[in-house]
Amino acid sequence: MTRQLTVGEADFTIVLPGTWVSVPLEGDDRAKAEIASFVKRQVGMNDRLARLRRDAREQLLGMAASARAAGAFRVGLSLEILPGIPFPAALVMHFQPWPAGGGAAAGPERLRTAFPDAEPLDLDCGPTVRRSSVGRLQIGAASTQEVRLDYWMPVPSGDRLLHLSVDVPSPGDPALYTELFDAIVDSVRWAARPAPAEAAR
Repeated sequence: MTRQLTVGEADFTIVLPGTWVSVPLEGDDRAKAEIASFVKRQVGMNDRLARLRRDAREQLLGMAASARAAGAFRVGLSLEILPGIPFPAALVMHFQPWPAGGGAAAGPERLRTAFPDAEPLDLDCGPTVRRSSVGRLQIGAASTQEVRLDYWMPVPSGDRLLHLSVDVPSPGDPALYTELFDAIVDSVRWAARPAPAEAAR
């Protein structure tokens, strides 16, 4: 599935395989109602699941609030990555300024200097670095593996970065999740908007 995102002075597309929904970021009553409705659809209405619904709702509201505070413009939540394969994952997208130092050119060397603990990636989408970690996520009395991936790439103008943050609370081989999201990030394609004079023609 291809998503066209229109943000600021540039548009970009990203291919999200499987089924995804957007988590509302407005923080108002309508957004809370949408999140509550989504949780009911996914968890079900059985009375025994009331605590699970409440925990899931609070987790999504907290994630949306954190993303909004960080300046995110989109939060995607996967329902499945491939047909018939449930795969919970959250993808948060936002723009951020370059860290101080590292020169002016928005190329691979500046990325490596800005994020020395991240791994440079050879992707078709352009200079990109990735930071990864694996931890444990506690949900009530249960816990599961959580894979965290952060990607940074310069926007076409080079004056700031697109940051894509991925949380995958799932068991399994972290290398497989990393390979999958490397491919998703590599699907980013930019299309600069026409200048005002060109648009007026």
